Amino acid sequence: MIVTTHEEWTDLFNSIKSESSSSDEKHVFIYACASDADSVCALRILERLFKNERVPHGWMAVTRYEEIEADFKKYYEEGGTALRTAILINCGAAEDVRELLHLDQRANVRVVIVDSHRPICHLNNLDSEEDNVIVFLDEDEGTCKADIPPWEDAAASSSDDEDGENDPPAKQRRLGALGGGGSPGSRSSPREERRKERAQAEAFREQYYAQGVSYGKPAACIMYDLAYHLGQENAHMLWLALVGLTDHLVHGRISGEKYLGYYLHYETYVSSAGHLDFQEEREVVDGEGATIRNNQITCRIMPQDDYRFGLLWEWNLYDAMLYSPYVAARLQTYTEKGRQMLDLLFAKLGIPLEEAQRSFAGEGYDMAPKYRHSLADKLAVHAPAFRMTDVAFKSFQLQDGLKRCVNAVDLVHAVTALLECGTRKGPVANFGDHVDKFWRAYSALSWGSDCDELRRGLDLAKKVQQALINDGGAVIQQKHYHNFKQFRIFDLSDHKMNSQHLVGHPMALHRLAAFFQEQHYQARGKRKPVILIGPRGGNDGRCLVIGYEATQRMRGNKLGTAFIEATERVRAQAWHDLFDTCIFEIKQEDVPRFKEELLRLANQLLA
Repeated sequence: MIVTTHEEWTDLFNSIKSESSSSDEKHVFIYACASDADSVCALRILERLFKNERVPHGWMAVTRYEEIEADFKKYYEEGGTALRTAILINCGAAEDVRELLHLDQRANVRVVIVDSHRPICHLNNLDSEEDNVIVFLDEDEGTCKADIPPWEDAAASSSDDEDGENDPPAKQRRLGALGGGGSPGSRSSPREERRKERAQAEAFREQYYAQGVSYGKPAACIMYDLAYHLGQENAHMLWLALVGLTDHLVHGRISGEKYLGYYLHYETYVSSAGHLDFQEEREVVDGEGATIRNNQITCRIMPQDDYRFGLLWEWNLYDAMLYSPYVAARLQTYTEKGRQMLDLLFAKLGIPLEEAQRSFAGEGYDMAPKYRHSLADKLAVHAPAFRMTDVAFKSFQLQDGLKRCVNAVDLVHAVTALLECGTRKGPVANFGDHVDKFWRAYSALSWGSDCDELRRGLDLAKKVQQALINDGGAVIQQKHYHNFKQFRIFDLSDHKMNSQHLVGHPMALHRLAAFFQEQHYQARGKRKPVILIGPRGGNDGRCLVIGYEATQRMRGNKLGTAFIEATERVRAQAWHDLFDTCIFEIKQEDVPRFKEELLRLANQLLA
């Protein structure tokens, strides 16, 4: 069942609350995707709502469906009677969760899905009050419930004896005669009408899924909207929703036009409820130089014009631009000529290189204020000559009275870096100890008590940013790619990357693929889908494969279907159980056969 109205959302939440109030056991359990900042933000908002209502609950960070299945098998008994609620954050919408989690044997379990992945599986669209699969959908995102094919009982559709093909001949002739034998003025028989309806429904489903993978409203924004309509929203929840929204922008899951619409919507909340008060004891210096104790820090969310130079507010202007994928795709700053072009841009801006290499903002900044304050105006004049026409965009900043601040974009980079390579446990691998990483990202979002995880995440994000441009630029210069009519393949399965421990992860490789596509577009004027086969990870011989197909129109990504078809045809050892169907794992020795089959399928599946 798909719930679309705010009344349905609040009724569902109140139903969960009332069911949990009769028992002290944890009848509510949350499975949060451990891959992106949006999921961490959504979890924190939902947790606060449950804590406000004293709803016993637990949660678990997961990276693939196999982990959810294993947990269900261990803790959810088949044939149980006690009501249970499982909530999936940023996973489950595109899957048949009834089949996946064997809900037909677990009638007491209700699964609630808050997922931005699209398309929504039509098998989750059973419009019935008794349904035990419930999907949150905000129709303001552009996808309406009517756009999703309805659930259809396969047994009922096949009960018509395959359109009468198994009927006795005499009965077929009789039905044909009653139907008019196909004459122009005759009426269609009921069976023919049902056949037409089923054909139309099948065509509707094929057209729906042929659009490819896309993304809807961020899960954190949906959770904030739920809190708002419950009357329990606060400024910290609002900040988390803004970080989730920014996460979608940074990773190309939302178009600039759609982002601006959401920005304007949430800016109205910022202007009325943008204050956060934290009780925290901290030493400050008063106007006379005396040290005093400040027990309350008042923070405020502020609209902020930001730039497409990641981590600028935590770095210096020169390095932020040098290691920005946006700038590198246009100036090729990974080459000597590109760095000379960057120096020329600074000359046009009237900023000495010595000033550009000083800290831009934050504690202890030492870049001259006159250069910082004039940067926006000068970029508007000179950046277009360097193909940077959209260098600035609207965003938000969280700041307190002690001059400590963080931008939403920088926080997204920090949380993502902690999620992918922030663990201190175990060997370096594609996923590693994702629970430890998730906890660190969770802590980094606690503005009043982040245990220095935010600073660690920001420092780690700078290293990831540098690795993306250094290693990505080397791949381009060494031409580790094949250019085909339908797409470009970057095969790094036999390539040793200098910073593999930083960029050999799903979201980092996704950003690397986006950089490759944008670089090709700036050089050739055409965007092609990018298939990036990452380096071999760990000791299991698996390689991550990323399919990136963003365009200006942000159409769906069709590469996931092609990946499944190609691996099945060559019987490659592959794992398609990650939450994004355009990302999967494959054995290194199967990569050559996979690429060959993908080329054969290109015209058929990617046209």
